[in-house]
Amino acid sequence: MTTNIAESINSVLRFARMLPVVHLIEEIRNMLQNWFSQRRDLSMKCKSMLCPDLSEKKLRKRLDAASRMNVVKINDMEYNVLDGDMNGLVHLQNYSCTCRKFDLEQLPCKHAIAVCRHLKLNPYSFASSYYTRATWAAAYAESIYPIPPQGTWVIPENVQNVNLLPPISKVMPGRRKMQRIPSKGEDSRERKCSRCGVKGHYRSTCKEAIPVTNKKQII
Repeated sequence: MTTNIAESINSVLRFARMLPVVHLIEEIRNMLQNWFSQRRDLSMKCKSMLCPDLSEKKLRKRLDAASRMNVVKINDMEYNVLDGDMNGLVHLQNYSCTCRKFDLEQLPCKHAIAVCRHLKLNPYSFASSYYTRATWAAAYAESIYPIPPQGTWVIPENVQNVNLLPPISKVMPGRRKMQRIPSKGEDSRERKCSRCGVKGHYRSTCKEAIPVTNKKQII
């Protein structure tokens, strides 16, 4: 389990997190508004069938590799692809291959593309709809508008009568942590002493004896 998405958002909002909660929410809204607008423009300019950044590049790379493979037909749906390294058994109807890339990514692997070339089929038709430009454009089709002034808000009476209090929290003593907490199993950089070169402590806490080297006197 990773925290990549949370870490990415925290990195973008590292300065906004110090603001009051209302201003923080406004910064998040403004950030999403810019993201949606930029990605909407990119999706409209895209001319390929798949998203260009990942899917299109990966599929084109596999097209080159598939041109050097031999395809042996087993039946109408199963084909054995010989690539000289790790052969693949492709099942077109199940969208699967023994290399597991076709199953997991839902994007044709090099073995499946070799079968498509052999049968003169379009490998793009075997890619999941999640990789298409239409899905990319639909994800950012909606617009995010700024919040109007507070004086123009229409607040229902039942909401106005609610006395919303902040959550009860215990403030721990000491300075707040600014660095992220590493995930379980994540490798952390081990400290190294600049005095003795031994790992596990710093120069200020070093208690190792430094060997004295005898320098030869030059006559």
